[in-house]
Amino acid sequence: MYQVNNRIRVDSRDHMGELVERFRQDPERMKKVPGFVSFRLLQAEDGTHLVAETVFESKEDFIRWTESEHFAQAHGERKEQQTRNPATEGFEVLIP
Repeated sequence: MYQVNNRIRVDSRDHMGELVERFRQDPERMKKVPGFVSFRLLQAEDGTHLVAETVFESKEDFIRWTESEHFAQAHGERKEQQTRNPATEGFEVLIP
C-alpha cells in the first residue's frame, strides 16, 4: 500500500471550516477511484494545519489518480491553495 499525506496550513477558523467541508465529501467520491483504500483528515492540536491522509493500493494507483480527470476536477479550483501549501509526502505502508 501507498499513503500520501498533504499538510495544509490553516489561516483562520473560517478557513478551517471551509477546508473541513470541502474534504467531508472526498471519501465518497474517492470510493470510485481504482486503487483507493482510505482517507482521513487530521487537525493539528495547535489548529495551525490539517493533514489529509489518503491510502492507495499502490504508488502506481496514486499516480494514475493524479493524472485522471477526477483529480483535475477535485483540484482545479484549488490551484492557488496548492501553491501556498506544497507539503506533500508519500510513504510505502509497511504495517497496515
